[in-house]
Amino acid sequence: MKDKMIQKLAKAGLLAAMIFLLTAVVSIPIPGGAGYINLGDAGVLTAAALLGGWWGAACAGVGSALADLFLGFGVYAPATLVIKGGVALLAAFLLRKMPKKLSVAALLLSALLVPAGYFAYESLLYGVPSAGVNVGFNAMQCLIGALVAQVLIVAIHVAAGTGKHA
Repeated sequence: MKDKMIQKLAKAGLLAAMIFLLTAVVSIPIPGGAGYINLGDAGVLTAAALLGGWWGAACAGVGSALADLFLGFGVYAPATLVIKGGVALLAAFLLRKMPKKLSVAALLLSALLVPAGYFAYESLLYGVPSAGVNVGFNAMQCLIGALVAQVLIVAIHVAAGTGKHA
């Protein structure tokens, strides 16, 4: 039992680091200075598939929020913690409940929390018109992230020899 917990904690740490790197290293500023697009959502959804529920949500939220702080977007860190954690939580739930052949749909649906969540947060910060400008960037980011996550998840399962796939 203790060994499984240590393995899960180690996996969670590695996935949080992967999310941080996919977010911080592969980041492109959005014109106007209101955020950036990145590949972090691929890591968020991969963590959800590999760890599930609360563990995946913790990795997703913490790794993503730390990247915001690192990149100088600290104002987004609290929202990112909640939004990315929510994406992972929803993805883990949908992946568990939906047939395997619909796993891409589960990832895509979960990822749509990103533009919705940031639109709500940015509406509070900057007003609805300004927040609306980023919806397209956030939608593109999360949909690409979902597709990349599907590839990563399948590749990890194939490499591990589990024969499973998301």
